[in-house]
Amino acid sequence: MIDQPLERPAQPWDRAAAAAGLSVETGDDGVAVVEFDEPGGPHNRLTPELLERLGAVLDDLRRQAAQGSLEGVVFASAKPDSFIAGVDVAAIAAIRDEAAATATTRRGQEIFEKIAELGVPTLAAINGTCLGGATEMALACTRRLAADSPAVEIGLPEVNLGIFPGFGGTQRLPRTISLERALPMILAGKPVDARKARRIGLIDAVVPAPLLLAEARRQVLQPSRARRRAPDDRGALRVIRRWLLEGQPLGRALILRQARRSVLSRGGGHYPAPLRALETIRRGLRMPLADALALEAAEVGKLVVSPVARNLIGIFFSRQAARRAARDGELPGVRRSPPRPVDKLAVVGAGVMGGGIAQVAAYSGIRVRLKDVVGEALTAGLEVAHERFEERRRAGRLSAAEVARGLGLISPTLQYTGFGTADLVIEAVVERLDVKRTVLAEIEAVVAADAVLATNTSSLTLAAMGAGLQRPQRLVGLHFFNPVHRMPLVEVVRGERSDPQALATAAAFAQRLGKVPVIVADAPGFFVNRVLTPYLNEALLLLEAGAGIARIDAALRGFGMPMGPLRLLDEIGLDISDHVATAIAPLFGDRLPAASATKRLRESGRLGRKNGRGFYRHGSGKPEPDPEVEAMFRGGGAPPAGDEIVDRCVLLMLNETCRALAEGIVASPRLADLALVMGTGFAPFRGGILRYADESGLAALTDRMRALAERLGPRFAPAERLAETAAEGSFYGADWPAP
Repeated sequence: MIDQPLERPAQPWDRAAAAAGLSVETGDDGVAVVEFDEPGGPHNRLTPELLERLGAVLDDLRRQAAQGSLEGVVFASAKPDSFIAGVDVAAIAAIRDEAAATATTRRGQEIFEKIAELGVPTLAAINGTCLGGATEMALACTRRLAADSPAVEIGLPEVNLGIFPGFGGTQRLPRTISLERALPMILAGKPVDARKARRIGLIDAVVPAPLLLAEARRQVLQPSRARRRAPDDRGALRVIRRWLLEGQPLGRALILRQARRSVLSRGGGHYPAPLRALETIRRGLRMPLADALALEAAEVGKLVVSPVARNLIGIFFSRQAARRAARDGELPGVRRSPPRPVDKLAVVGAGVMGGGIAQVAAYSGIRVRLKDVVGEALTAGLEVAHERFEERRRAGRLSAAEVARGLGLISPTLQYTGFGTADLVIEAVVERLDVKRTVLAEIEAVVAADAVLATNTSSLTLAAMGAGLQRPQRLVGLHFFNPVHRMPLVEVVRGERSDPQALATAAAFAQRLGKVPVIVADAPGFFVNRVLTPYLNEALLLLEAGAGIARIDAALRGFGMPMGPLRLLDEIGLDISDHVATAIAPLFGDRLPAASATKRLRESGRLGRKNGRGFYRHGSGKPEPDPEVEAMFRGGGAPPAGDEIVDRCVLLMLNETCRALAEGIVASPRLADLALVMGTGFAPFRGGILRYADESGLAALTDRMRALAERLGPRFAPAERLAETAAEGSFYGADWPAP
């Protein structure tokens, strides 16, 4: 790592520090390189043990600096494409007491403050992932460099765990890059790439990856100088604007007020962390840094033990576990089998779904053959892919050249040419059993014997579609959700005859696309659509009873859903939702009373967002409930209260989730909750529907359901699995949210 290391006596922390994933070498130039290299994993994490070792290393380096034998310190990583992934989340989850959380946060601040007070220049050489505590450590350094690599992402994602940066991030970041630039990173948890980090002044330079360490050692020895303005700050008008906003109390107040409005519009007030972060920033920027850090630690300590943080951390653990299982081929309920790599993908059906699947695959560097039977459909599919790539370019995540390279990985065809070399073929044609059977048989005839066949069906079963195949064991389901580039969940459907390696290959492919794969059994509606159907149907019954579009949707948004059920139906499309509901209705029997609302709307020419008219009027502005539809379903009696609207919709979801669990459609409560959060947006701060049931008290919920059943019918009677769990205790143990 260093050409001519300076020989010196071993320090007492050397061996222990190296074992903890930390090593130090000092060269003849007097520059010490502190290198992180956690054993046994692709990423470094700031565990409590590693932080304490770092503190001991910094104490020794400070002594060397005082003696004049140290000229500078570089912090680097031995991991390819990864600096430090952040603080170990398991360590956060293990804290159960507010005082302990505050003390732990203060300790992290103290260790990073040692970097700031080392007495010699310090520099973070960022070669890849740099998140959370790693970014806060870099902010404590004198300078920061980043590799010119797509692997670099620098951010403070703590709000996604229900907390906010506690090792100095809320105070150092605004002081470094300005309040206006810092707020999106802190309040939304959005990371930035190397180019944007340089543009906003978060890093001092971007250098070629192979030269990063050498350049870091050179720059750390450069004389100290006033911080150069970021490229965004150049120009007189920009300087004046920055002074008006940042240099004046009224300007800062305006920025903070706008940020608060944005936070409330995104989270509806359900997520306390961004709001507490805003207040901490507001107060802290008026204090000396030492006092501001104490305030930051106290506020983080309160959040760490809050129910919202515990639930969001639980979802984080479930998501990581699902992706890790897919990567390693250790799928629940499936014999372990190593997945085959997917280097070539074929997609049949170039509609919105097919084009979307092709785009996310090409974005991940996979060659795609996109087939349809008519040229116009292929053109439309390519336009979908092009628009998705362009969205990334406009957001600054891709260059024009990278967009061209990505689109170049998608080759359209009207024939099955090129399918013989495909590792995986995804069928995404119209949702008709006869058409899908024909297409799957055609695909099987032209692909290699070991190629995996996947269907993107949302309502038909693998058993029905694969009945005529010669190799039905190679058929699996890959149920993507629309829009493909945004929805994180993929249901990987396990048929009765599906081969373990085919399932492992499909799950690993979804994981490579950045999705969260959840294994579900082959049954009508699989898991997510099955649970969503009674929820949406009950909203329609409430509408027919005169509850009103705005009232229904507002009640469920108030509960924490990202959008109301009637707005969601518009987004799905009334024709598609009707088709899915009709296909899986026999599964429910009398648990799904027929609702006529969507049929009446379709008869009046309304399809939802796709043609601008549904329950809402869709135009260039915010969708508004359609008064004509409100008039169609104006009831004569008193509308149900908001609490009853929520109970009627959400408790039916709970019942159906419990039935699916009992039938083995999904393997565990954790996976059930993960699938609903990732696939429907079910209020993440509640941890999922089963976690919500635990926190609400199962006995109280079942009592409410029995009362609804007496008044509205047996569909509300608690499912057997729910009643059994209520008698035994809870879906989750007392160790929640332990990984």
